[in-house]
Amino acid sequence: MIVRRRFLDLDYGQIHYRTAGAGGPAPVVLLHSAAQSSAMVADLAAALGESRLVIAPDLPGCGDTAALPDKPTIEVGDLADWLADLLGRLGIGQADVHGLHLGARIGVDMSLRYPGLVRKLIVDGNGFYTGETGAAMLANVAPELKPDLDAVYLMRAWHYIRDYYLFFPWFGRRAEDLRGGGLPAPEVIHEKLMEVLKNGRTYFRPYHAAFRYPMEQRLPQVTMPTLITAARNDNVFPQLDRTHALLPGAEKAATAGILSAEAAAETAAVFAEFLDG
Repeated sequence: MIVRRRFLDLDYGQIHYRTAGAGGPAPVVLLHSAAQSSAMVADLAAALGESRLVIAPDLPGCGDTAALPDKPTIEVGDLADWLADLLGRLGIGQADVHGLHLGARIGVDMSLRYPGLVRKLIVDGNGFYTGETGAAMLANVAPELKPDLDAVYLMRAWHYIRDYYLFFPWFGRRAEDLRGGGLPAPEVIHEKLMEVLKNGRTYFRPYHAAFRYPMEQRLPQVTMPTLITAARNDNVFPQLDRTHALLPGAEKAATAGILSAEAAAETAAVFAEFLDG
């Protein structure tokens, strides 16, 4: 399935999105995680596109989408409003929504702000960041990367992205913070590094919004059919049951993730079964 790239003009600037497929019970919107772009869900879009229309936007200040203007600080609600506006511009009156990490928070908030717009919801890879943990994440997890003449920012970015796969949180770097899964292929690290470098002065704003979002209060208010899921290789996979406990009437599934086309196809089959059920 071909995944095509598109641009759309909004009032403040251009947004970039990927799209694949056609038809289905409803279009499915794929929302990427922080410090990434829709490129990370391209294989998932291709697999789901075999049976339905898929829309995967770059979030504001990520990928090739312009950052929200006059917003040095943004919240998840701002991103939910932005997404609702985007779907309206695309002529989509109702959609299924899949959100990964930050995207999961946006999906939850949009389902509460615009309940008629969301048919089914997939909350993928939710983590809990409160108290001292939340404060530490806000202070350290997504550094602004300012270019300098000695290129120190390049080395800082590389080590930050590499350590993301070795430790959780990446800035802990203690034995007890080791994830234990080793490093992915260098191409995976490189692709994430390029996303961060591309938007080094804007990507952290939506990232930080995720840590301020009260998921524990908001998720239990969701009323539409919901799938709570996480990839087995996700750093927040151990929190899958805790997340499901917030919405015990939801379905729950562990997946293969999306780090390869094969894994994404397996994960897409799980998602499609829920969306078509």
